[in-house]
Amino acid sequence: MDWDEERLLSLEVDANYGLAPNSGGLPALLKDPTVLAVCAWSPGARLLALGSGIAHRARMNGWDQAYSPGRPPDPLVRLAESLDDQAVSVEGGPCFVFPPHLAAPDPAPLPLIVSTADGKIAAQELVRPDNWQPGEWSELINGRFGEWAMAVYDNQPVSICHTPASNSTAAEAGIWTRADFRGRGLAPAVVAAWSQRECRNKDVLFYSTTATNHASQSVARSLRLIPLGWLWTARWS
Repeated sequence: MDWDEERLLSLEVDANYGLAPNSGGLPALLKDPTVLAVCAWSPGARLLALGSGIAHRARMNGWDQAYSPGRPPDPLVRLAESLDDQAVSVEGGPCFVFPPHLAAPDPAPLPLIVSTADGKIAAQELVRPDNWQPGEWSELINGRFGEWAMAVYDNQPVSICHTPASNSTAAEAGIWTRADFRGRGLAPAVVAAWSQRECRNKDVLFYSTTATNHASQSVARSLRLIPLGWLWTARWS
């Protein structure tokens, strides 16, 4: 894997939110209508991308501060201040890259199924989790956006890692574990199983979380994912 931080940040933002084709202008434009702006930065690169509805309103003059993990980037601070008539929430957290050879997690304490042909058939018989709508559940198990892996208990998926959005060259790990099954070591095993499927299709796999989600950060540590930088987003509160 070529460690080009500028390229990696661009791929991760695109995998998460979608980037409009480069028109030669800066900042970049986001496809996701729910996001006002994204600042992705690492020790060696940074990327600012704006939602199409906010680009003409935001005062985003420069981004001169040194790389400061945990500190909101100046462009997002200025954006929130410029929109003082409406509440804007700014949230960030670390992001990681999957290495070419992933550390083997501890064995999963529950059976796993993955998005092979047999796995997709088996998933049709599972009880749909309450937090998944029928349409999105069908899209997931049929592999519309990408690969998936699940830990199953009593014919119910209790931990799922999937590809939240379609992207031609990169994918982000989307991980969910049911509240009563957290802390049992399921997430690392499920994320690893997902990566083994999705790495066949994508050039790069990413994992990101929030600053306050320490359990999610522990998954990255246990799998020895490579720290890339921080990903910050601004949304309407």
